[in-house]
Amino acid sequence: MIIFGTRARTLVPKENKSYDCDYCQTKGSVTFAFIARYFHIFWIPVFPISKKGISQCSHCKQVLYEKEMSPRMKQDYANASASAKRPITHYFGLFIIGLIFCTVIYGITTNSINESKYLAEPKVNDVYEIEKNGSYTLYKISEVKGDTLIFKPHNMVAEKYTKLSELQKKHKNDYSEETIKFTKSQINSMKESSKSDFGKIYSIKRE
Repeated sequence: MIIFGTRARTLVPKENKSYDCDYCQTKGSVTFAFIARYFHIFWIPVFPISKKGISQCSHCKQVLYEKEMSPRMKQDYANASASAKRPITHYFGLFIIGLIFCTVIYGITTNSINESKYLAEPKVNDVYEIEKNGSYTLYKISEVKGDTLIFKPHNMVAEKYTKLSELQKKHKNDYSEETIKFTKSQINSMKESSKSDFGKIYSIKRE
């Protein structure tokens, strides 16, 4: 069960000044208070939602929301609001999301660089994830002869690309003794185009 929702925290302006009341004209009797709301999952802040405040006069007890304030008081309110900073923990979820995003981008970039290297310098036991005629399977390099790569195809196929990782885990060594030969130019066409007659290379793994 995922527990989520919103919570609030009272913020105190860094410079907790007092302002003049427009209603009773008392000097330095008005202070501002702010409520910052944030979305949480399991009580862990994920991202901020809103910040609202009120003014209160200690003399006449008048309480006003921003829209009810005079233009002069709105300026005082804006100054107080600017100094009432949210704690950095309210941005914890956004930080984690950003970190995950950067990690994913780094992984994609690194994988792309590695695959370019694997294409240029193929080695025995490199595993190619292949799609052909709507099915997905694995080819493993068994031998490299100049510009010719000799593969052993996997004995099993998957209906979905996401199932290939399961083949690699549960049937890691279940490759045919029969071989398929491709030139490097054919391999490059399989990597660059989904319309290749030999199939489409989705990924290359090096063990």
